[in-house]
Amino acid sequence: MFFAKVLGATKVAQPIRPASFAQFVRGARQTKPGVHLAVMYHAAAHPDKEAIVEYGEHGPRRLTWGELDALINRLAHALVARGVSSGSRVAIMLPNGTEFLIAQQALARLGATAVQIGYRLKAGEIAFILQNSEPVATIVHGNFVGPMREARAQAGNTKPVLVIDGSDAAKDFEDWDRALAAESPDLPPRMKTGDGGGVIVYTSGTTGKPKGANRSWRKTGFESVADMILQVGMRADDRHLVVCPLYHSAAPAFVAIMMSLGATVVLMTHFDPEQALDIIQRERITCTLMVPTMLIRIAALPKETIAKYDVRSLRWVMSGAAPLTTEAARRFMAAFGPILWNFYGSTETGLVTLAGPHDHVTRPGTIGKAMRGNEIRLLDDAGHPVPTGTIGELYTRNSTLMSGYHGDDEATKSSQREGCYSVGDLGRVDADGYYYLESRKHDMVISGGVNIYPREIEDHLNTHPAILEAAVIGVPDPEWGETLRAFVVLRNGEKLTETDVIDFCRKDLADYKRPRRVTFVAELPRNPTGKILKRELKELS
Repeated sequence: MFFAKVLGATKVAQPIRPASFAQFVRGARQTKPGVHLAVMYHAAAHPDKEAIVEYGEHGPRRLTWGELDALINRLAHALVARGVSSGSRVAIMLPNGTEFLIAQQALARLGATAVQIGYRLKAGEIAFILQNSEPVATIVHGNFVGPMREARAQAGNTKPVLVIDGSDAAKDFEDWDRALAAESPDLPPRMKTGDGGGVIVYTSGTTGKPKGANRSWRKTGFESVADMILQVGMRADDRHLVVCPLYHSAAPAFVAIMMSLGATVVLMTHFDPEQALDIIQRERITCTLMVPTMLIRIAALPKETIAKYDVRSLRWVMSGAAPLTTEAARRFMAAFGPILWNFYGSTETGLVTLAGPHDHVTRPGTIGKAMRGNEIRLLDDAGHPVPTGTIGELYTRNSTLMSGYHGDDEATKSSQREGCYSVGDLGRVDADGYYYLESRKHDMVISGGVNIYPREIEDHLNTHPAILEAAVIGVPDPEWGETLRAFVVLRNGEKLTETDVIDFCRKDLADYKRPRRVTFVAELPRNPTGKILKRELKELS
């Protein structure tokens, strides 16, 4: 009954011609069950509807569901011809673009696994992923051929490579366009073996070597996804703007939801705050996912700049992938209205909690309540549950958990207790079931024997009208063990001194929570998903 309710609310169930439905059934019988079946359905049901719009250097590129489906089949044939089969792993190193989505869908259609490689990585980092995942083929953009070639040499990988937008520098690799042009737009033969495929997303690497979170499509449930769809009001007629990197986990997850519903996906190749507003107006965008730093940058635009664009088509904006401060939420909704949602989850756990626009006002700092299908535990260091309102390490169990870290059983085992996973986040829950994040376990500061959670001090600093954003770390101290140091980014044209910042904290925070030193920086170091790299801040201390 719950899933029927979701199906009705999304408006996915529309009349379909018998011939089109028969076409879909024939295709579904010819391939393995999986997330790719939704694309096949929409291609049969409404082949002329716009599926993808890509804003690149040469203006918008548009694809219908029928055109997209044919390109997916062509790539699937090309990959099979180069040794890819069900259960194979294929590395993808691409920027945001249509080809990324085609590659993901083609691999799902074959029952193969996509190994997503960030295009900002250096050769040594890429080599580590190639050695760990052992892909049988690679798809790379021409802009990244140099580091990929070097990485392949380091990893000893000699498997086939398809290059998109290649140049003379990539002439020893195969061209994507020629490879697809030589293949059929019809479905490839059914793969009779394999595990149904999935995706391996390498963690951001804020500490240590990245780990490959392996998610199997066959083992992934959709209860929490359906709950989010229903609560947020996602629909088949949505137009979803993609601004976050597709090689991570959050952006492609939301794209998969939108494509499953038959919504239109609009891609930005590079994020720019004002350009995003322009595309929202031009394409009548109804929804988008942004990391908090993007929300901060958009809300920080001059009022007269924001007023130039009609963005009333927006029904919801989702924040995720990094902690959302109360002040960032307040500033964004002051500019764009009560449309901001926030989810908590991770590459390893999938969707865990959800907070709506009203929650940011009535329960500042909350990450919301547990979504359907989630079991959440807050545990102390001994593994015992902590009382309501007390901080503990957040563990979760649901049907969207990863299968494990690829090739790293020790890391998989150490991240879980009794089947529940943790990524090291510390949090608490109130009497009404609303959860709050306090810090990452490795970010916690112990000063004079007292535990200090930097998130609290950061949230307070972010309320200062002259401060755009701030980060707080612990630095060694011979007397106290650790003391606090704040890194502050000021708004354009604003001026503060170290004493101003310390006095601002002294007014409202306990003395032991007051930073002893303040460093002003032009920007905070972040990984591509917006998480602040505190290890780099420690190196500056």
